[in-house]
Amino acid sequence: MKNLITILTVLTVTFTSAFATTPETTLISTENVEVVSISDLDIFSTANFDAETENLSFSTNDDISVIQIFNEEGEMEFQLPVMSNNVKINKNLFGEGTFKLGFILQGQSQLHTTMVTLK
Repeated sequence: MKNLITILTVLTVTFTSAFATTPETTLISTENVEVVSISDLDIFSTANFDAETENLSFSTNDDISVIQIFNEEGEMEFQLPVMSNNVKINKNLFGEGTFKLGFILQGQSQLHTTMVTLK
């Protein structure tokens, strides 16, 4: 009986984690740009889009080591060293479509991702 309960518990935990979704949170939403966090939201202190300069601005709680920009096919297009907790990325670096921004924070290996949709 103990083995059956253990097996059922392991299966329940496995299936629950396999079907769990990462909560998505909208960081920026304008008529031209939408940025949605698909990983840890708590890394960002602010995220803005300046329509005049067409810059995406991100501030994080810890320094950003590298930002990786992926196209719609998931291929890395750019890898930008940052070494700061503030970064501005101009819209013309992307073009139109959906892109993924990956933030790697100083001293970490985890990729914190956002989806950027430009219209």
